[in-house]
Amino acid sequence: MELRPGKVGQNLVTFLRQVYLLEIIGGIGITCLGWVSCSLTGSSWLRSAPLWLGGYLLVYNLDRLHYDPADRVNTPTRFLCRESLRPKRLIVIWFSVAMLIGWPGLTGRWWLIPLLGLVIAALQFYSRPLPYVRKRMKDLPVLKTFIAPVLIATVLVFWPVLELRRSLDLREILIFFWCLIILSVNSLSFDLRDIEGDLRTGTRTAAVLLGTNWSVVFLGALALLAVLTSLMVGFHGAADVLVPSSLAVGAALIFWAFFSHVQPITLSFVADLFFFLPALALLVGR
Repeated sequence: MELRPGKVGQNLVTFLRQVYLLEIIGGIGITCLGWVSCSLTGSSWLRSAPLWLGGYLLVYNLDRLHYDPADRVNTPTRFLCRESLRPKRLIVIWFSVAMLIGWPGLTGRWWLIPLLGLVIAALQFYSRPLPYVRKRMKDLPVLKTFIAPVLIATVLVFWPVLELRRSLDLREILIFFWCLIILSVNSLSFDLRDIEGDLRTGTRTAAVLLGTNWSVVFLGALALLAVLTSLMVGFHGAADVLVPSSLAVGAALIFWAFFSHVQPITLSFVADLFFFLPALALLVGR
């Protein structure tokens, strides 16, 4: 059967939307940020990259299998697609499990498998109530905003350095905070997107506690800090200018998306682009 151009375009949009909703773009973005951090610290990114990607995809897709009452308001596209995406999420989950078991085995780090299992099991209570306590991690004030940035920045910067049995010096700590700020810009952008649903369900994110206006100011301050910290990190050559400039452009796009009241999935995509910009700028600047 011959497909009409309009039908082909519609199928392509549907496919790309599903790729995004399966967290694949976010996982690749995190891996790109990890590559930049390892380039700055002189660590081996290849030993960790499959674990970054597999861990991100597994944690987030397992989390998305759990129904969150706020999703209907916060992420209507994801909410409407939840059942049709479920079989695809299971495929991504099993692929991620294979990656998290296979890669440590191939690199002779079997001890990582139970450690990763414990961490991923604990993170399932981010959106699911803890037994007997009936509270989720994200119900704790502000934790929803910063738990993911702190954890991800740690595994992107400190983990590769410590695996080389090197001590952490001031440079590694500065790069950690640089990554943490970039991740926090992304996280706070999502909290601003989700503020209405979080208010309804009583989830006290930083955006809920600060209110929309002060959250926008805080987001602007974090974005400015990301740009200034890029100058302190000390990229070489053209990247000295390109990396902070790219982050300034990325922050401007986030503010444009927010004030233009675009669809939640569009704001999410723009916020996730923030992860890719340092890697792109570093590649161009080399």
